[in-house]
Amino acid sequence: MQTSGLNIMRTMALIGAVVAPLLALPGAASAEPLRVAADVGYAPWAMRSASGDTSGFSIDVAEEIAKRIGRDGVEVIDVNFSAIFAGLFAERYDMIVAPMQITETRADELLFTEGYLTSGLALVAAESNDTIASPEDLNGKILATNNGSQTDIWATANAEKYGFTVQRYDKDTDAMQAVVTGRADADIVNMFVAQHAAKNNKKLKVVARIYTDKDIAYAVRPVDVELRNTIEVAMECMKLDGTMHELHEKWFGEYPEPVNSIMKVYAGFGPVGFKGYDATFHVPDCK
Repeated sequence: MQTSGLNIMRTMALIGAVVAPLLALPGAASAEPLRVAADVGYAPWAMRSASGDTSGFSIDVAEEIAKRIGRDGVEVIDVNFSAIFAGLFAERYDMIVAPMQITETRADELLFTEGYLTSGLALVAAESNDTIASPEDLNGKILATNNGSQTDIWATANAEKYGFTVQRYDKDTDAMQAVVTGRADADIVNMFVAQHAAKNNKKLKVVARIYTDKDIAYAVRPVDVELRNTIEVAMECMKLDGTMHELHEKWFGEYPEPVNSIMKVYAGFGPVGFKGYDATFHVPDCK
């Protein structure tokens, strides 16, 4: 395993240790599992096997967080992304682990952790389609997307600019199928989802990458400040000890670049510059 960046982050954590409080993870286990919402089928983030087990990057991270904060395992609730916020406020689950881009609108309603991944988007088309190589080629075409997701945000914001029609689906697997069957010309998805789809379905291919500087984070209800902070400390420890990087390599097939937020531990709690950010400096106690 590569270790580039780990020593730098450990140094960051130690700087100010003499003046900053140590925030430790809970020592005693709770009888309650950590209930997390995932859009199951959005591979390789969360997917279900033939036996009914749920696996993926989001699931592995959630299970590790639950262990570190003293919860009795994880309960995964499968929710279409378009309904995932309503379920959180209805208290069906404690935390959203489906990949979710931090935006000002969402930060007004949700309480985010610091970013744990910087990820771009990609266009997926049928293997036989040679007409799309960039967003500019979408003019007059139909672009499928997962309703309410970060890709829907991009599609909505760029439909007029590039001249395409947005076709929304409750599951990205349905959006992909629309491309395969010709009901849509392309699907816009998370870059890792695109790579996974093209690798596992020879009828699809990645035709363009769209790079963004947007971070993905986990979210809880705004009243659950203590839970957010506890989860974030666990995340920081997972970044510092290399666990997050190993899971990135396991599920996405590559070691993260140094500029990626998965390689960074940030001061305070939550995403800097967004509502809900708490600038209180702390050093995570990862014992």
